[in-house]
Amino acid sequence: MKKVLFIFLVLFTIASCKDDTAKAVQENNTVEEETEQDTVPTVSGKFIFTEKDAILRGDDFIYNVEIDSLSRNLGKQVEAYKTDDFEMVPVKVKGKIKQSPRQTGIKKNIELREIVAILTDSIRNKRQE
Repeated sequence: MKKVLFIFLVLFTIASCKDDTAKAVQENNTVEEETEQDTVPTVSGKFIFTEKDAILRGDDFIYNVEIDSLSRNLGKQVEAYKTDDFEMVPVKVKGKIKQSPRQTGIKKNIELREIVAILTDSIRNKRQE
């Protein structure tokens, strides 16, 4: 009888430990996913969108913007702030920076992930001066 009780106790302990490790693994995965989302850099610069290209230029960088639905959406949003076709509008975006597949020209691309803001205050200040 003592052997059966001992075996039952060991099995019960093993079964309860398996649930704890599964929960711990799930919690670790959730924390890693949140960290990965936070690692997407936020970039501020001037944005211009044409039919064939989109460029994001900052003080110390120039990125070729990959054309997708988000960059087209940003292009439509900044259109309201432009006074001519070649005016660059200040924006703040989040995106993944990658090496450009092109051999010449701009060396890095940015794949937009989120439009944070269109910095309209700086546009208004320049127009008032």
